Amino acid sequence: MRRSLHVLTPEGPAGTLLKEGQHVFNYTALEPDLEVALAMPLRAKSYASTPLHAVFAMNLPEGFLLDKLRRRLAKFGKVDDMLLLERTGRQQIGRLQYVAEEGGWSPPPANASLQRLIDEGSTKGLFEHLVETYLEAGIAGVQPKVLMPDAGLQPQSGERTTLIEPDLIVKAAGEDYEALAANEFACMSAARRAGIKTPEFWLSSDDTLFVMRRFDLSPERRGFEDIAAVSGINRDPDGAYKYGGSYEAVAKVIGSYAMSNRQSALAQFFDYLVISVILRNGDAHLKNFGLTYSTPNANDVELAPLFDVVTTTIYTYPNPRTGESIVDRTMALKLFSGASSRAYPAAVDLVRFGRTVCGVERPKDHIDRIATAVFETIDKELQRVPPTIRSDMAAAWVEGLGSVSSSRTVTS
Repeated sequence: MRRSLHVLTPEGPAGTLLKEGQHVFNYTALEPDLEVALAMPLRAKSYASTPLHAVFAMNLPEGFLLDKLRRRLAKFGKVDDMLLLERTGRQQIGRLQYVAEEGGWSPPPANASLQRLIDEGSTKGLFEHLVETYLEAGIAGVQPKVLMPDAGLQPQSGERTTLIEPDLIVKAAGEDYEALAANEFACMSAARRAGIKTPEFWLSSDDTLFVMRRFDLSPERRGFEDIAAVSGINRDPDGAYKYGGSYEAVAKVIGSYAMSNRQSALAQFFDYLVISVILRNGDAHLKNFGLTYSTPNANDVELAPLFDVVTTTIYTYPNPRTGESIVDRTMALKLFSGASSRAYPAAVDLVRFGRTVCGVERPKDHIDRIATAVFETIDKELQRVPPTIRSDMAAAWVEGLGSVSSSRTVTS
Protein backbone atom coordinates (compact mmCIF):
# COMPACT_ATOMS: atom_id res chain seq x y z
CA MET A 1 0.00 0.00 0.00
CA ARG A 2 1.38 3.40 -0.97
CA ARG A 3 1.65 5.85 1.90
CA SER A 4 3.22 9.29 2.12
CA LEU A 5 3.89 11.69 4.96
CA HIS A 6 5.03 15.30 5.11
CA VAL A 7 8.08 15.76 7.34
CA LEU A 8 7.94 19.06 9.22
CA THR A 9 10.46 20.97 11.33
CA PRO A 10 9.86 24.00 13.59
CA GLU A 11 11.35 26.11 10.78
CA GLY A 12 8.94 24.75 8.16
CA PRO A 13 8.25 21.75 5.87
CA ALA A 14 11.38 19.74 5.06
CA GLY A 15 10.25 17.10 2.59
CA THR A 16 8.16 14.03 1.88
CA LEU A 17 8.52 10.46 3.11
CA LEU A 18 7.05 7.86 0.76
CA LYS A 19 6.54 4.10 1.15
CA GLU A 20 6.26 2.26 -2.14
CA GLY A 21 8.49 -0.81 -1.91
CA GLN A 22 11.31 1.09 -0.22
CA HIS A 23 10.95 4.02 2.14
CA VAL A 24 12.09 7.14 0.25
CA PHE A 25 12.63 10.63 1.65
CA ASN A 26 12.99 13.63 -0.65
CA TYR A 27 13.79 17.16 0.44
CA THR A 28 11.44 19.81 -0.85
CA ALA A 29 13.15 22.51 1.22
CA LEU A 30 16.15 24.51 0.04
CA GLU A 31 17.27 26.02 3.36
CA PRO A 32 19.91 24.19 5.47
CA ASP A 33 17.98 24.98 8.67
CA LEU A 34 15.30 22.56 7.44
CA GLU A 35 17.60 19.54 7.43
CA VAL A 36 16.03 16.61 9.27
CA ALA A 37 19.02 14.78 10.78
CA LEU A 38 22.73 15.01 11.47
CA ALA A 39 23.56 12.38 8.85
CA MET A 40 20.99 13.53 6.26
CA PRO A 41 22.26 16.82 4.81
CA LEU A 42 20.26 18.77 2.28
CA ARG A 43 20.62 17.28 -1.24
CA ALA A 44 18.65 16.68 -4.42
CA LYS A 45 19.14 12.90 -4.39
CA SER A 46 16.60 10.79 -2.50
CA TYR A 47 17.39 9.03 0.77
CA ALA A 48 16.13 5.47 0.28
CA SER A 49 15.96 2.65 2.81
CA THR A 50 14.16 -0.70 2.80
CA PRO A 51 13.37 -0.54 6.53
CA LEU A 52 12.18 2.86 7.68
CA HIS A 53 15.15 5.24 8.04
CA ALA A 54 16.60 4.96 11.53
CA VAL A 55 16.06 8.62 12.42
CA PHE A 56 12.38 8.50 11.39
CA ALA A 57 11.84 5.21 13.26
CA MET A 58 13.56 6.44 16.41
CA ASN A 59 10.39 7.30 18.35
CA LEU A 60 8.15 4.49 17.13
CA PRO A 61 6.44 2.70 20.02
CA GLU A 62 7.77 -0.59 21.36
CA GLY A 63 6.59 -3.21 23.81
CA PHE A 64 3.67 -2.06 25.96
CA LEU A 65 2.65 0.92 23.80
CA LEU A 66 3.11 -0.95 20.52
CA ASP A 67 0.80 -3.75 21.65
CA LYS A 68 -1.92 -1.26 22.59
CA LEU A 69 -1.55 0.74 19.38
CA ARG A 70 -1.73 -2.36 17.21
CA ARG A 71 -5.03 -3.30 18.81
CA ARG A 72 -6.38 0.22 18.33
CA LEU A 73 -5.27 0.47 14.68
CA ALA A 74 -6.09 -3.08 13.54
CA LYS A 75 -9.30 -1.97 11.82
CA PHE A 76 -7.30 0.36 9.54
CA GLY A 77 -5.45 -2.53 7.87
CA LYS A 78 -1.84 -3.60 8.15
CA VAL A 79 -0.14 -1.83 11.04
CA ASP A 80 3.25 -1.05 9.50
CA ASP A 81 5.85 1.55 10.43
CA MET A 82 4.33 4.20 8.17
CA LEU A 83 0.91 3.87 9.81
CA LEU A 84 2.50 3.98 13.25
CA LEU A 85 4.48 7.06 12.25
CA GLU A 86 1.37 8.74 10.86
CA ARG A 87 -0.55 8.16 14.09
CA THR A 88 2.23 9.05 16.53
CA GLY A 89 4.27 11.52 14.49
CA ARG A 90 2.49 14.77 15.29
CA GLN A 91 3.74 14.79 18.86
CA GLN A 92 7.08 13.22 19.66
CA ILE A 93 10.54 13.80 21.07
CA GLY A 94 12.78 16.08 19.01
CA ARG A 95 12.18 18.57 16.16
CA LEU A 96 10.35 16.47 13.60
CA GLN A 97 6.66 15.95 12.94
CA TYR A 98 5.05 13.59 10.43
CA VAL A 99 1.63 14.39 9.00
CA ALA A 100 -0.44 12.84 6.21
CA GLU A 101 -2.50 15.97 5.64
CA GLU A 102 -2.15 19.51 6.94
CA GLY A 103 -4.84 20.58 9.41
CA GLY A 104 -7.87 18.59 10.49
CA TRP A 105 -6.29 17.31 13.69
CA SER A 106 -6.85 18.33 17.29
CA PRO A 107 -4.54 17.08 20.03
CA PRO A 108 -6.06 15.64 23.19
CA PRO A 109 -6.43 18.27 25.92
CA ALA A 110 -4.19 18.50 28.94
CA ASN A 111 -6.23 16.95 31.74
CA ALA A 112 -3.68 16.04 34.42
CA SER A 113 -1.05 18.16 36.12
CA LEU A 114 2.35 17.18 37.45
CA GLN A 115 1.02 17.73 40.96
CA ARG A 116 -1.87 15.34 40.35
CA LEU A 117 0.56 12.69 39.10
CA ILE A 118 2.65 13.09 42.24
CA ASP A 119 -0.35 13.10 44.56
CA GLU A 120 -2.37 10.23 43.03
CA GLY A 121 0.22 7.95 41.41
CA SER A 122 -1.40 4.94 39.79
CA THR A 123 -3.58 3.87 42.72
CA LYS A 124 -6.79 5.36 41.24
CA GLY A 125 -6.30 4.15 37.68
CA LEU A 126 -4.80 7.48 36.57
CA PHE A 127 -1.96 5.93 34.56
CA GLU A 128 -4.30 3.66 32.59
CA HIS A 129 -6.48 6.68 31.78
CA LEU A 130 -3.46 8.66 30.58
CA VAL A 131 -2.28 5.80 28.35
CA GLU A 132 -5.65 5.63 26.62
CA THR A 133 -5.78 9.42 26.24
CA TYR A 134 -2.23 9.98 24.98
CA LEU A 135 -1.50 6.66 23.32
CA GLU A 136 -0.87 8.28 19.94
CA ALA A 137 2.28 10.19 20.90
CA GLY A 138 5.75 9.24 19.75
CA ILE A 139 7.98 7.82 22.43
CA ALA A 140 10.11 4.67 22.26
CA GLY A 141 10.84 2.13 24.98
CA VAL A 142 9.56 -1.26 26.01
CA GLN A 143 8.20 -0.47 29.48
CA PRO A 144 4.80 1.16 30.17
CA LYS A 145 5.10 4.91 29.65
CA VAL A 146 3.20 7.84 28.20
CA LEU A 147 4.11 11.24 26.76
CA MET A 148 1.66 13.86 28.01
CA PRO A 149 1.18 17.59 28.69
CA ASP A 150 1.37 19.07 32.17
CA ALA A 151 -1.98 20.77 32.65
CA GLY A 152 -0.42 22.91 35.36
CA LEU A 153 1.79 24.68 32.81
CA GLN A 154 -0.58 25.03 29.86
CA PRO A 155 -2.43 28.31 29.16
CA GLN A 156 -6.12 28.29 29.99
CA SER A 157 -8.93 28.88 27.49
CA GLY A 158 -12.16 29.35 29.34
CA GLU A 159 -12.86 26.28 31.45
CA ARG A 160 -10.74 23.91 29.34
CA THR A 161 -6.99 23.49 29.20
CA THR A 162 -5.50 23.85 25.74
CA LEU A 163 -2.52 21.68 24.87
CA ILE A 164 0.66 23.30 23.64
CA GLU A 165 3.15 20.46 23.93
CA PRO A 166 3.35 17.11 25.73
CA ASP A 167 6.19 17.91 28.10
CA LEU A 168 6.12 15.07 30.66
CA ILE A 169 7.21 11.45 30.32
CA VAL A 170 5.40 9.23 32.81
CA LYS A 171 6.56 5.67 33.49
CA ALA A 172 4.98 2.84 35.46
CA ALA A 173 6.60 -0.38 36.63
CA GLY A 174 4.66 -2.98 34.66
CA GLU A 175 4.23 -6.58 35.72
CA ASP A 176 7.75 -7.89 35.07
CA TYR A 177 9.83 -5.34 36.97
CA GLU A 178 8.80 -4.70 40.55
CA ALA A 179 9.03 -1.09 41.78
CA LEU A 180 10.76 0.01 38.58
CA ALA A 181 9.62 3.62 39.00
CA ALA A 182 11.20 3.86 42.46
CA ASN A 183 14.30 2.09 41.16
CA GLU A 184 14.76 4.70 38.42
CA PHE A 185 14.08 7.57 40.84
CA ALA A 186 16.83 6.36 43.19
CA CYS A 187 19.31 5.86 40.34
CA MET A 188 18.60 9.26 38.80
CA SER A 189 18.86 10.82 42.26
CA ALA A 190 22.35 9.38 42.62
CA ALA A 191 23.28 10.86 39.24
CA ARG A 192 21.91 14.27 40.17
CA ARG A 193 23.75 14.17 43.49
CA ALA A 194 26.96 13.41 41.56
CA GLY A 195 26.58 16.56 39.49
CA ILE A 196 25.59 14.68 36.34
CA LYS A 197 23.24 16.55 34.03
CA THR A 198 19.72 15.11 34.28
CA PRO A 199 16.24 16.30 33.34
CA GLU A 200 13.86 17.33 36.12
CA PHE A 201 12.22 14.25 37.61
CA TRP A 202 9.86 13.18 40.38
CA LEU A 203 8.43 10.07 42.05
CA SER A 204 4.73 9.90 42.88
CA SER A 205 3.78 9.79 46.54
CA ASP A 206 2.76 6.13 46.26
CA ASP A 207 6.12 5.31 44.59
CA THR A 208 4.44 3.86 41.49
CA LEU A 209 5.08 6.54 38.83
CA PHE A 210 8.37 8.04 37.68
CA VAL A 211 7.81 11.42 36.01
CA MET A 212 10.43 13.22 33.93
CA ARG A 213 10.32 16.63 32.25
CA ARG A 214 11.38 16.54 28.60
CA PHE A 215 14.83 18.01 28.03
CA ASP A 216 14.32 18.86 24.33
CA LEU A 217 11.83 21.70 24.88
CA SER A 218 13.69 24.12 27.14
CA PRO A 219 14.78 26.87 26.73
CA GLU A 220 13.75 26.25 23.09
CA ARG A 221 12.82 23.17 21.11
CA ARG A 222 15.89 21.15 20.16
CA GLY A 223 16.51 18.25 17.88
CA PHE A 224 17.28 14.90 19.46
CA GLU A 225 18.79 11.75 17.98
CA ASP A 226 19.74 8.67 19.96
CA ILE A 227 23.02 6.97 19.08
CA ALA A 228 21.31 4.17 17.17
CA ALA A 229 19.49 6.72 14.99
CA VAL A 230 22.44 8.98 14.31
CA SER A 231 24.51 5.89 13.46
CA GLY A 232 21.88 4.72 10.98
CA ILE A 233 21.27 1.42 12.77
CA ASN A 234 17.91 0.00 11.70
CA ARG A 235 15.36 -1.48 14.09
CA ASP A 236 14.72 -5.20 14.29
CA PRO A 237 11.70 -6.96 15.80
CA ASP A 238 13.45 -8.29 18.91
CA GLY A 239 15.38 -5.12 19.77
CA ALA A 240 18.83 -6.67 19.31
CA TYR A 241 19.96 -3.66 17.26
CA LYS A 242 20.22 -1.62 20.46
CA TYR A 243 22.85 -3.93 21.95
CA GLY A 244 25.46 -4.05 19.18
CA GLY A 245 28.87 -2.40 19.41
CA SER A 246 30.77 -0.86 22.28
CA TYR A 247 30.92 2.19 24.51
CA GLU A 248 34.14 3.09 22.73
CA ALA A 249 32.17 3.28 19.47
CA VAL A 250 29.51 5.42 21.17
CA ALA A 251 32.25 7.81 22.33
CA LYS A 252 33.52 8.09 18.75
CA VAL A 253 30.06 9.02 17.50
CA ILE A 254 29.72 11.66 20.21
CA GLY A 255 33.17 13.08 19.47
CA SER A 256 32.57 13.22 15.73
CA TYR A 257 29.33 15.22 15.99
CA ALA A 258 29.81 17.31 19.17
CA MET A 259 32.87 18.98 17.69
CA SER A 260 32.24 22.41 19.18
CA ASN A 261 32.34 21.03 22.75
CA ARG A 262 33.96 17.64 22.21
CA GLN A 263 35.97 17.58 25.44
CA SER A 264 33.06 18.36 27.75
CA ALA A 265 30.69 16.00 25.90
CA LEU A 266 33.10 13.08 26.23
CA ALA A 267 33.77 13.85 29.89
CA GLN A 268 30.00 13.89 30.39
CA PHE A 269 29.70 10.53 28.62
CA PHE A 270 32.41 9.07 30.85
CA ASP A 271 30.37 10.10 33.90
CA TYR A 272 27.31 8.39 32.41
CA LEU A 273 29.29 5.20 31.94
CA VAL A 274 30.79 5.31 35.43
CA ILE A 275 27.45 5.66 37.17
CA SER A 276 25.95 2.87 35.05
CA VAL A 277 28.81 0.60 36.15
CA ILE A 278 28.39 1.48 39.83
CA LEU A 279 24.59 1.21 39.83
CA ARG A 280 24.74 -2.04 37.84
CA ASN A 281 22.64 -0.61 35.05
CA GLY A 282 22.90 -3.34 32.44
CA ASP A 283 20.54 -1.64 29.99
CA ALA A 284 22.65 1.37 28.96
CA HIS A 285 22.20 0.58 25.26
CA LEU A 286 22.48 2.64 22.06
CA LYS A 287 19.07 4.27 22.46
CA ASN A 288 19.81 5.42 26.00
CA PHE A 289 22.41 7.96 24.89
CA GLY A 290 21.64 10.80 22.52
CA LEU A 291 22.64 14.12 20.98
CA THR A 292 20.70 17.39 20.95
CA TYR A 293 21.06 20.42 18.69
CA SER A 294 19.14 23.49 17.51
CA THR A 295 19.34 22.46 13.83
CA PRO A 296 21.55 19.72 12.33
CA ASN A 297 23.78 22.26 10.56
CA ALA A 298 24.19 24.64 13.52
CA ASN A 299 27.42 23.17 14.98
CA ASP A 300 25.96 23.26 18.51
CA VAL A 301 25.59 19.51 19.13
CA GLU A 302 25.56 18.52 22.81
CA LEU A 303 25.26 15.24 24.67
CA ALA A 304 21.71 14.87 25.94
CA PRO A 305 21.13 14.71 29.70
CA LEU A 306 21.26 11.29 31.35
CA PHE A 307 18.04 9.26 31.23
CA ASP A 308 16.71 5.69 31.59
CA VAL A 309 19.03 4.51 34.36
CA VAL A 310 17.93 1.60 36.57
CA THR A 311 19.62 -1.12 38.60
CA THR A 312 18.90 -4.15 36.41
CA THR A 313 20.73 -6.89 38.34
CA ILE A 314 17.94 -7.12 40.91
CA TYR A 315 15.55 -8.56 38.31
CA THR A 316 15.40 -12.04 36.86
CA TYR A 317 14.25 -13.33 33.52
CA PRO A 318 13.65 -16.84 32.19
CA ASN A 319 16.47 -18.66 30.44
CA PRO A 320 15.11 -19.17 26.88
CA ARG A 321 16.43 -22.76 26.81
CA THR A 322 15.71 -24.04 30.30
CA GLY A 323 13.03 -21.67 31.64
CA GLU A 324 15.12 -21.22 34.79
CA SER A 325 15.15 -17.73 36.31
CA ILE A 326 18.51 -16.07 35.82
CA VAL A 327 20.07 -12.66 36.44
CA ASP A 328 21.92 -10.73 33.75
CA ARG A 329 25.17 -9.47 35.26
CA THR A 330 26.62 -7.92 32.11
CA MET A 331 26.61 -4.48 30.52
CA ALA A 332 24.47 -3.68 27.50
CA LEU A 333 27.55 -3.06 25.32
CA LYS A 334 31.20 -4.06 25.37
CA LEU A 335 33.54 -1.50 26.92
CA PHE A 336 36.13 -1.42 24.14
CA SER A 337 35.67 -2.23 20.47
CA GLY A 338 37.00 -5.73 19.84
CA ALA A 339 36.50 -6.83 23.46
CA SER A 340 35.27 -10.37 23.95
CA SER A 341 33.13 -9.74 27.03
CA ARG A 342 30.39 -7.43 28.29
CA ALA A 343 31.48 -7.90 31.90
CA TYR A 344 31.45 -4.85 34.14
CA PRO A 345 34.96 -3.39 33.97
CA ALA A 346 37.59 -3.43 36.67
CA ALA A 347 38.67 -0.03 37.97
CA VAL A 348 41.89 -0.05 35.96
CA ASP A 349 39.95 -0.59 32.70
CA LEU A 350 37.46 2.12 33.56
CA VAL A 351 40.28 4.56 34.24
CA ARG A 352 41.97 3.59 30.97
CA PHE A 353 38.71 4.11 29.10
CA GLY A 354 38.30 7.58 30.60
CA ARG A 355 41.81 8.62 29.74
CA THR A 356 42.34 7.06 26.30
CA VAL A 357 38.81 7.07 24.82
CA CYS A 358 37.19 10.12 26.46
CA GLY A 359 40.30 12.23 26.97
CA VAL A 360 39.53 12.76 30.67
CA GLU A 361 42.63 14.08 32.38
CA ARG A 362 41.97 12.67 35.86
CA PRO A 363 39.40 9.88 35.44
CA LYS A 364 39.73 8.56 38.99
CA ASP A 365 38.54 11.93 40.31
CA HIS A 366 35.33 11.47 38.30
CA ILE A 367 34.93 7.94 39.63
CA ASP A 368 35.49 9.00 43.24
CA ARG A 369 33.02 11.89 42.97
CA ILE A 370 30.31 9.65 41.56
CA ALA A 371 31.04 6.84 44.03
CA THR A 372 30.67 9.29 46.93
CA ALA A 373 27.29 10.44 45.60
CA VAL A 374 26.06 6.86 45.21
CA PHE A 375 27.14 6.04 48.76
CA GLU A 376 25.24 9.07 50.09
CA THR A 377 22.14 8.16 48.08
CA ILE A 378 21.96 4.77 49.80
CA ASP A 379 21.14 6.58 53.04
CA LYS A 380 18.80 9.09 51.41
CA GLU A 381 16.72 8.57 48.24
CA LEU A 382 17.17 4.79 48.26
CA GLN A 383 14.91 4.83 51.32
CA ARG A 384 12.03 5.75 48.95
CA VAL A 385 12.39 2.35 47.30
CA PRO A 386 9.94 -0.28 48.64
CA PRO A 387 11.53 -2.72 51.11
CA THR A 388 10.86 -5.63 48.74
CA ILE A 389 13.72 -4.54 46.47
CA ARG A 390 15.61 -2.00 48.62
CA SER A 391 18.09 -4.44 50.14
CA ASP A 392 18.80 -5.99 46.73
CA MET A 393 19.44 -2.56 45.22
CA ALA A 394 21.70 -1.58 48.11
CA ALA A 395 23.67 -4.82 47.70
CA ALA A 396 24.03 -4.19 43.96
CA TRP A 397 25.27 -0.65 44.57
CA VAL A 398 27.74 -1.81 47.21
CA GLU A 399 29.03 -4.38 44.74
CA GLY A 400 29.39 -1.65 42.12
CA LEU A 401 31.15 0.64 44.56
CA GLY A 402 33.55 -2.17 45.43
CA SER A 403 34.36 -2.74 41.77
CA VAL A 404 35.61 0.84 41.32
CA SER A 405 37.11 1.39 44.79
CA SER A 406 40.56 0.32 43.60
CA SER A 407 40.56 3.38 41.34
CA ARG A 408 42.21 5.16 44.24
CA THR A 409 45.28 3.01 43.71
CA VAL A 410 45.37 3.60 39.93
CA THR A 411 47.58 6.41 38.74
CA SER A 412 45.36 9.18 37.42
